[in-house]
Amino acid sequence: MTISNLSLDLDEIERIYPESPLDFFRDKKLCLFKACLEKYFPGVRWGIQDLLEELGLDVSMCVNQSCCSGTFFQRNLITRAQFAAINERNIYELDQQADIVLFSCNGCYNSLMRGREFLKNQDVKRKTEEILNSLKKDLVIDNLKKYEILENLKIRFLHDLDFLYLIRNDVFNSLKFDLKDLKVAIHYGCHYLNLSRDKRTADAYLRDKTKLDELVTLFGGTPVDYQEREACCGWGASQLLINPKEALKITFNKLKSAESVGADFILMPCPTCLYTLSKPEYRDKMNKWFGEKLDIPTIHLNELIAILRGCEEERCITLRRKTPRLDEIFEIITRE
Repeated sequence: MTISNLSLDLDEIERIYPESPLDFFRDKKLCLFKACLEKYFPGVRWGIQDLLEELGLDVSMCVNQSCCSGTFFQRNLITRAQFAAINERNIYELDQQADIVLFSCNGCYNSLMRGREFLKNQDVKRKTEEILNSLKKDLVIDNLKKYEILENLKIRFLHDLDFLYLIRNDVFNSLKFDLKDLKVAIHYGCHYLNLSRDKRTADAYLRDKTKLDELVTLFGGTPVDYQEREACCGWGASQLLINPKEALKITFNKLKSAESVGADFILMPCPTCLYTLSKPEYRDKMNKWFGEKLDIPTIHLNELIAILRGCEEERCITLRRKTPRLDEIFEIITRE
């Protein structure tokens, strides 16, 4: 039977390593899945890579992977079998490289497990196998690997937020700065809040909704509640293309709600949400359509940890130059 739940069992790790969950990862090979939208936010990737290297873990970038293709599937541009085949090829490659794959993106994390879930349908599985078998013939590449659906996998998946929360005491001990009691609006994102395929019990699904809040408190900040806390960022797969004004109204309401309660910034664990909530062109359109300019900064958890850890000068300058939205946050946090 094809394994569908490829996520790590975090409860078991905490049970076996109650004092130091980090010890579980000491002898494991880790790789960081390259989410497409990370290219706009380099700190999302090196923010966690630098931390893992400092903690002495064996970490590298995932190689020979492609896009998870989640956006293409959500926009009805590919079939279930094509979607599954793309991710089975990814899974095959990841299984050759690492024991654990870390994901900075809600969508990528969801997609690789969703493709596996589709294989429960025998027709989809058969068509997926046909696609994988046809790769060598269609691509005409010598020595191309024979991709297949692996039944006995060693690889397991872990979202960055879940990992950072699991080792939160080690993360805290690595920080140079704190959040100076800044007010933080939390955004988890739909694919994190509503994801159940990586959970083993109903209790696990219901209780894992406060990890970002707890990290903010641990880091010296104050989580603030706001009306649109659990609302979508507005990305909505095809909606930004088909109904841009309606989609960005959701984005506007989210930003306005957080700004209205005095939040200093919005924190999230997903570069897709970050892209939607941050993109200057979207902010300009919202100002034009809804008559109000919103300036609330936005930041990914990995970027925030990089700043709190006192990222080396060149890294921090690059981070700020490429993402001016972080300037104010950076100045407050690093003020001596």
